[in-house]
Amino acid sequence: MLPGRVVRGKPNPLHWKFRERLRRARRAAKLSASALSLSAGVGRSTVSMMELGTRLPRLPMVERLADALHLSPAWLAFGLDVPYEPVDRVELRSDGFAERAQHARTARRLTLREVARRLSSSASAVRTLESGAMPTLDTLEALANMLRVSPAWLAFGIGPMELGPMKGPAQVLQL
Repeated sequence: MLPGRVVRGKPNPLHWKFRERLRRARRAAKLSASALSLSAGVGRSTVSMMELGTRLPRLPMVERLADALHLSPAWLAFGLDVPYEPVDRVELRSDGFAERAQHARTARRLTLREVARRLSSSASAVRTLESGAMPTLDTLEALANMLRVSPAWLAFGIGPMELGPMKGPAQVLQL
């Protein structure tokens, strides 16, 4: 189960309300969890597991769910107020994640080992992400915060790379 408490002295990560946003959006669209799963092309019980908080999605799944609900993936994943723009299902915005991650790391003159150390991970895990493995929302947000880039830009190429003033309920990222 995903944690539901505020860590003392730090705001909850932006992705922690993903399950609530997903449930609200699905109900507003008058879809059952099964119907949304079918529409998004994901496993039959996947939406239910995400709404219960027992499963955290990877970027392509967030994007497919957002598209099926006609929502911005940045809003669904992180609560960032970004307008919805349809995308071709063959090529997802999240497909560019690896290149954006490598670009952000090299722009900050960080080695794979330094990024791994700051994330309490391994250099091979970071290399795997930069080679095309898709992260879950928690990993993506931790990487975005560490690199000091917008999680919407890193995940989906939406908005500016640099963190700046954001609209919506999530005004401040803990860096």
